[in-house]
Amino acid sequence: MLSQTPNPILSIENLKKSFNGFTLAIPHLEFHKGKIYGLTGPNGSGKTTLLSILNLLEKPDSGKIFYRGEVISSKQSQRLNIRRKMAMVLENPYLFNSSVIQNITYGLKVRSRDKKSIQKRAAKALELVNLSGFEERKANELSRGETQRVGIARAIVLNPEILFLDEPFTNIDKAHIGVIEKLIRNINRERNTTIIFTSHDLFQAFRLSDEVLSIVNGKIVRGSIENLFTGDIKEKDNLQWVQITPSLKITVATKMKGNVHILIPPEDIILSRKPFQSSARNVLKGIIKKVEIENDIVRVGCDAGQEFVSLITKASFNRMKLSIGSPIFLTFKTTSVKVF
Repeated sequence: MLSQTPNPILSIENLKKSFNGFTLAIPHLEFHKGKIYGLTGPNGSGKTTLLSILNLLEKPDSGKIFYRGEVISSKQSQRLNIRRKMAMVLENPYLFNSSVIQNITYGLKVRSRDKKSIQKRAAKALELVNLSGFEERKANELSRGETQRVGIARAIVLNPEILFLDEPFTNIDKAHIGVIEKLIRNINRERNTTIIFTSHDLFQAFRLSDEVLSIVNGKIVRGSIENLFTGDIKEKDNLQWVQITPSLKITVATKMKGNVHILIPPEDIILSRKPFQSSARNVLKGIIKKVEIENDIVRVGCDAGQEFVSLITKASFNRMKLSIGSPIFLTFKTTSVKVF
């Protein structure tokens, strides 16, 4: 959370980490027990670096990390003790060149758990990720999706207080995405585990999370970052636009030059079945690809050369008789486009 509220399980203050000309800079951020957090942002924005720092795999250049209100020092014994309360699954998990069951039980053996408990917990973890029967399968015989699920099983078998998942759905086939989503919810609900995951899928982040955090250029951005694009400023005949792709351009008004980011608030994008007369310079034709209903608001994902998200009322959505696959026009003003 961006605002200060009592008793966070994990928090950071004035954190900075610089490398290769990039700086991650977060003045304040906190996470609370039993909540699910979705961290979204473009590639290279700092999501994975932030997870690695929170999980104590990396150290920041400056700033403080707090666990249950107490600052985490550089003392290795303290860091190790806290790290044992956490688990992290990388986007491409590294597995030992051994069997699935040996990979999953390794952490429990290091923690000196008894053999009966180890086998029981490992079997349950495999069941949860839909890999029962894979116990003796060799790691090098697994598909990318199976490797990802073994990585998740290896983490949840430890029953961590905080679970970090870096792009957990990237390598998962569509048939098992629902399995992992359900698993995340169940772990959170049944074990009260704090879960922090990164995702490029904004619909998924909103669907799974208690709170969605957005990170752009190493900084936390308030609100969501639907409709965030990058391109070059172009000018002709007193008009300015950002060329997103060879076939997609967004009209803007800015004094900036060169390569920029643009952000279009979802609530500023008007949807219509047909183009209509208005002063808005941006009119795009697309197809509805995703629909999420949130009380009286509908979040509509449209493919108009890139994925755009619009927020409209449920009444408007029903009145236009919209559904997945419907052709749609997206209209928004130049002044709605934030350039930075």
